[in-house]
Amino acid sequence: MKKNCSPPIPAYYRLQTTILEDIEKGRWKPGESIPTERSLAELNRVSIGTVKKALLNLVHEGYLYRVQGKGTFVAGTTLWKESLRYYRLLKSFGDCETELNVELLELKVIPGFMPANRYLGIPEGQKLYEMKRVFRSDGRPVVYNISYLPHKLFKGLTGLPKNLFEKVTLYELIEKNYGYPTIYNHELFDAIEAGREVAKALEILKGSPVLHIEMQSFTYKDKPYEYRQSYCFCGNRKVFRET
Repeated sequence: MKKNCSPPIPAYYRLQTTILEDIEKGRWKPGESIPTERSLAELNRVSIGTVKKALLNLVHEGYLYRVQGKGTFVAGTTLWKESLRYYRLLKSFGDCETELNVELLELKVIPGFMPANRYLGIPEGQKLYEMKRVFRSDGRPVVYNISYLPHKLFKGLTGLPKNLFEKVTLYELIEKNYGYPTIYNHELFDAIEAGREVAKALEILKGSPVLHIEMQSFTYKDKPYEYRQSYCFCGNRKVFRET
C-alpha cells in the first residue's frame, strides 16, 4: 500500500481556517467580537499558543483586528473611512473638499453581459442589478456612475428605501445589509469623450472630455461584488485619491 507522505496540517492553520469559515458564514458580523483566546482554545482543544498564532495570521490578512483590553473583532470594510466619501474633489492639495449630494436615478435588474459578468466572476447568463447615480456639487452634476452587482448575491436590493442609497455609501449599505465588507478596490483611469447618455446626465455637450474610471470592488476571498463605471466632469476641481 502506498503511504501518504503529505506533511500534517499544523493545528494553528486548521483553527485559522475554521475561524475564517465562521466569519464568512456570518457567525460573527463585522464589528462583533469573537470568543476569547481561552474560550477558543477550550472549544477547539488546542493550546493558547496555537490560538494566538491563528488569530495573528487573520489580523495580518485583514479579517480581524484587536483593541487593547477589549478583545479581537471581525474587521469590516478595510478601506480608509475617508475614502468611502464617494468622490473627493479638491482644487489643490490641502484645499477643502467639495460637498457632494447623491441622487439615485435608477435601480433595476438587467440581463447579464460581458465584460461586466466576467469582472464579477459570474456566468454570462446570470442577472445583474444596474444602479445609476449622479453626484452633484452646488446643484451641478459632477459625477455620473453606473454600478453592476450580481443579482444572486444581493437579493431584495431593489426593495430597500431609495433614500438609503442617497444617505450612505454603497460600501456601507452592502456591509450593513448583506455582511460583505469591502477589502480592496481595483481602478482604471482614462479620458474619453462623453457619449449621449453621459452628456445628458452631466449636463454637458456630447463629445466633451470626461475622466472615466472603471472599478472592481472585492470582499472576502478576493470575490468581486461590484463593477462600476464613473464619468467625472468636475470643472475647476480635481479627483483626489489617498492611498
